[in-house]
Amino acid sequence: MSAAFRPLDGVRIVEFSGSIAGPSATMILAQLGADVVKVESPDGDDARAWPPHVADRSVVFRQMCAGKRGIVLDLKQTAGIDIALTLTASAAVVLQTMRPGVADRIGIGEAAVRARNADVIYFDMNAFGTGAVGRDMPGYDPMVQAFSGIMAMTGHDGAPPTRCAPSLIDLGTGQWIAMGILAAVLAKSRGQAVAHLETALVDTAFSVVSYQATSALMSGERPPRAGSGNPIAAPYQCYEANDGQLLLAAPNEKLWRRVVDVLEAPALAADPRFRSAADRAHHREALEAELNAIFARDDTATWIAKLSAAGVPATRVYGLEEAVVSDIARERRTFQDSDGVPLVRLPWLVDGEPLAWTAPAPTLGQHTREVLRDLGYSDARIAAFIASGAAREA
Repeated sequence: MSAAFRPLDGVRIVEFSGSIAGPSATMILAQLGADVVKVESPDGDDARAWPPHVADRSVVFRQMCAGKRGIVLDLKQTAGIDIALTLTASAAVVLQTMRPGVADRIGIGEAAVRARNADVIYFDMNAFGTGAVGRDMPGYDPMVQAFSGIMAMTGHDGAPPTRCAPSLIDLGTGQWIAMGILAAVLAKSRGQAVAHLETALVDTAFSVVSYQATSALMSGERPPRAGSGNPIAAPYQCYEANDGQLLLAAPNEKLWRRVVDVLEAPALAADPRFRSAADRAHHREALEAELNAIFARDDTATWIAKLSAAGVPATRVYGLEEAVVSDIARERRTFQDSDGVPLVRLPWLVDGEPLAWTAPAPTLGQHTREVLRDLGYSDARIAAFIASGAAREA
């Protein structure tokens, strides 16, 4: 059934984008059936060079560009721009992630694209917006995490600002772009006018910390750093057993009572500092010290077995190298083969089946000749474009 789940069949999306945020969005849409044509410069997407590599190809690029067709155009040449505009004339959606003003300057901005394709959905992605303040600010995932307060609120007290290890902002922005495009395509199919969408990396960052952001705006105070926990709930973090750490999640009264019973610690329940959920959250550091003293009496496996038997969510802390070979990963069929490389599938099961990767990420310029033929160029003109360097093929 997953092979038949292609709601975007017939929808062409042209991507002028690199790295992770934009490409991750169009990768999702390609898996949903869209014909995504990725336009790269002669040097290729930066992500092609990022380690690790499998069979001389970046795993990052393999993941972010699976399912797409790739062409190479030199947008510094007039002929390259003309080909790009001819390509966008065939598209339902154009996504570009250049700095504000760059697409207009080189000739593929919204006005130029719309002159050839009045009905196109034009999607701008940028770092800090197109206004006077944000337009010239460069945007990389860690910069946006640093700007938005995420790094300052991540990690433990006394430690340096800490970046969330996955590319949270880039990948989150990709999901917002994909949702926006899906919504716009659906709206247009229902006769609603949609012409232009925009999102910024910083928009994603604020959405990730939405309730903390409102609290900070109203109070003027920085959210406390919570280590492995959460300032609004306790016990809800990692604790130290005598052989390692376990993660305990008991944010409500029913689970808290079960924790007290498992630990055989009625004094904790009677302690006024821990009487309510709000009390426990307010005194979470004191609670952490009390629980660590108890957990230190036995090993992780014993505590997890006891807590789980009582219906309390608890787990040991796994390394990624352990998680990827776990029974859960196998049961969920987390990895699906793409050109001999196991890539993490999209987080859907469709009628009980994962979406298989439709095609591997393209080699640089792999589909240049094929796409130009689709656009109606003759073999002679294609050969001339390639000879001049306006277009290149693998």
